[in-house]
Amino acid sequence: MFKPARKVTALLVSICVLLTGCGHGPGPDDTIRNAYAWYVRELKSGVNPLEQKRTELQQFVTEGFLTSIDNMRPELEASPFMDGQSFDARLSIEKITKDSRAATVRIGLNGRMSGQHVLNVYLVTVEGRWKIDDVKLVEEFSLAERPEGRG
Repeated sequence: MFKPARKVTALLVSICVLLTGCGHGPGPDDTIRNAYAWYVRELKSGVNPLEQKRTELQQFVTEGFLTSIDNMRPELEASPFMDGQSFDARLSIEKITKDSRAATVRIGLNGRMSGQHVLNVYLVTVEGRWKIDDVKLVEEFSLAERPEGRG
């Protein structure tokens, strides 16, 4: 039988091991899901997160990505990505490639109003947290995948 001091020590070590294993922050896919859910929720409540919730947005994206968004603002204003009522796309995680500092996550957006889109989301770690650094639309077909007879 263990002595009380050993039981307490064993319990503390067990808790520390469990917390270390389970206590790591969200992965790149979790960051994307959380950012997307937050963004859509804000849009649907009538808030423009790019202007009115910038501080909260910074928990999900890098400063460089915010600057890129600022530079594209005119195109974004007229897009369905700024209209919460027409923005109905569902997010799916298709593929994750990562190392300790960077990740690429291929996602699918599928919506009644917005259609189907495949995007690569590029993330980097900033102070131990995954943050979105860039997003690029993936072409429907690469040249190697293009069906015969279509140009």
